[in-house]
Amino acid sequence: MPRTRQSATVLKARIAELERERELLNSIANFAPSLICLVDAEGRVRPFTTNKAFERTLGYRPHETGGVLFWERYVADGERAEARDCILSAIRSGAPAESEGRWVQRDGSEIDVAWSCTSLPKIQSGPVWLIAGTDITDRKRHEAEVRRSRSRIVAAADDARRRIERNLHDGAQQRLIALLLRLRSAQRGTVPPEAAVEGAVTELAAAVKELRELAQGIHPSALSERGLAAALRIVAARAPVRVELDVTSTPLETNISVAAYYIVSEALNNVAKYAEATRAAVRVRETERALIVVVEDDGKGGADPSAGTGLSGLADRVASFEGRLEIDSPIDGGTRVRAELPFS
Repeated sequence: MPRTRQSATVLKARIAELERERELLNSIANFAPSLICLVDAEGRVRPFTTNKAFERTLGYRPHETGGVLFWERYVADGERAEARDCILSAIRSGAPAESEGRWVQRDGSEIDVAWSCTSLPKIQSGPVWLIAGTDITDRKRHEAEVRRSRSRIVAAADDARRRIERNLHDGAQQRLIALLLRLRSAQRGTVPPEAAVEGAVTELAAAVKELRELAQGIHPSALSERGLAAALRIVAARAPVRVELDVTSTPLETNISVAAYYIVSEALNNVAKYAEATRAAVRVRETERALIVVVEDDGKGGADPSAGTGLSGLADRVASFEGRLEIDSPIDGGTRVRAELPFS
């Protein structure tokens, strides 16, 4: 074979190999979950250099994404100067730059993105820089919900503390003060000792009763003395509808059993208030990793966790265990609450 023909064959094979490599790189970029585009030395998006994730997430077609300064179209108002400085810093210094902020979709809605700008090897048409972003909207939303949940837990704890203080002040404390004054009067001889003792016994018995009731409101005595199954039988007996119970008899950690108790109590309270149900069922069973609590009813359904404090309170309690809460409540289909409380 003549040398010229042989060289042409080698060159053709090399061109075909480079084309396959280009197609491979394009495929990798297009199927990557990151939002990718290339910008030039001015920070302007080069035509046809955005990947499918970028186009799909932001709502553009391939031919619509290029020819604009990145921060002017794709960065939210109020954050453009910071994004511009980040990109130009990477362009001027050659060092990668990272940022986090809101990108704008074609319809005007915004998403949260963690992104970076990195220098790439120079190509024939000029230097290019890679902008690669990760959509962190769901993560941000979850973080915000965790913060709100923690705030609600703190607020609920403060409310509970104030309620306990108020109940102690208005109830048992007043009775104990009256008892103290009665005994002092007897000590000073201003009232007959027999009358003072009789009145003191009455006041003390009433104070003890109020303290016992208050303590049960904080931590049910049946739960600590007889276990979760016995405590839930009492809760079920108070319910205005028939409640079927299937509760594990396995000894559980105190925190887990208390959480399960209050989850069932709150769920049955919601049944009584809103469900218009004729029956309910409670199942509490353990797996290797978690305690599963299920409360379901045959009521009208349509429960909305965002509409009241009851279900959001359940979500907060489950979240404090890093557990999972599922609420299924179709209209006219009853409500099913399922909580998963991981063992520590």
